Amino acid sequence: MELAAHNFRPTILMVDDDEMLLSSVRRTLGGNFNIVTNSSAVSALAWFTKNSGTVDAVIADLMMPEMDGIEFLQQAFSVAPAVPRMLLSGNVSSVSLRDAINRGMVSRVLAKPVSPMVLREALNDSISSPLPCGQKRKISSSLVAEAVENNGHQIVVQPRVSALDFSVVGGEILSRFNKLQHHFTLDEIISASEDHPVINQLTSSVLRLLEIAAGDVQPKLGHPARISVNCSPYSLSNMDFVQFLLQRVLDLRKVNIELEIEITEHNAKVLSEPFIRNARYLKEQGVQLLIDDFGTGNNSIQLLRYDFYTGIKLDHGLVSRMMTEVIDDSFVEWTVQIAHKLGLNVIAEGVESLEVAKRLQKYGVDELQGYYFCRPTAPVDLSMDNLAEIAAS
Repeated sequence: MELAAHNFRPTILMVDDDEMLLSSVRRTLGGNFNIVTNSSAVSALAWFTKNSGTVDAVIADLMMPEMDGIEFLQQAFSVAPAVPRMLLSGNVSSVSLRDAINRGMVSRVLAKPVSPMVLREALNDSISSPLPCGQKRKISSSLVAEAVENNGHQIVVQPRVSALDFSVVGGEILSRFNKLQHHFTLDEIISASEDHPVINQLTSSVLRLLEIAAGDVQPKLGHPARISVNCSPYSLSNMDFVQFLLQRVLDLRKVNIELEIEITEHNAKVLSEPFIRNARYLKEQGVQLLIDDFGTGNNSIQLLRYDFYTGIKLDHGLVSRMMTEVIDDSFVEWTVQIAHKLGLNVIAEGVESLEVAKRLQKYGVDELQGYYFCRPTAPVDLSMDNLAEIAAS
């Protein structure tokens, strides 16, 4: 079972009381976009409030019975400022046009009737262009999808070492976006993706690139090599994706790579019924699940109650502060004790000095990861020479 990248289509919310127009747009643009239509501005706004993270652009007609298009787009702006907004209208006066731009913060105003070709071009332009009035756009999920589809996504690997003797015990695969990271941070890119179908594409790309790089990675990271990848709770809430993931686990075992799944604790879906059911299923299939970014959000302690996790990864910010902040230092020590009582492995991220490594070693952390041992590196360039020197010193 493969998850094809080309299945991704930007999601467009279109609000208009003309049912014939909505039907025509769904028919003519359905191959290019995922068109969500609604003839009620009120119900459309309620839907958008709940689903704004999955929407790439909003189109609204100027004249609607419940609220006019400018008011609708103004409220849409307050819900999700980074989602582009377009206004459809008849003959618009210059005063109305300024009102639309100033209140609704629209990126385009299109006169009706509008052809499908013009609408398609306007949508593509609005999704990829800056917002008006100098506003900075957050990255859209469609830009991430475009990067994945056009080889703009790469992987790097960062080794993990035993806290006991600093010997290599595994590694983590991380994503990089050469072009996108000129304009956005990696956190912004991942945040735009993690609750959207594009995250399935991204994770699929990570696993495909790992399989390609297996010959470079596996001999250097253990026999078998224990390699972790991040996976969004959004993805793991979908059984089709879980089955796809399980097949990748089995394929990688054939080349002596034991895949471990890191799950970010701050995502609300880690407490949802579908996620919990699927996580237990993966545990039953022998897949190792780690709580990533432990200590950063409100779910950390609650997640320790579940029996399907096999380890935790202490957040790099928490680790970096433990040498100067008494509370963080005490929390790390306490977390290690509790985790070991529950039979969980503890991995510390963000280790940047020998002093921090020794402190974590003293507290009983099992594994360490960070710049002190090795920076994230392209698989082909991965070298264990520095790690050997550190272990011998």
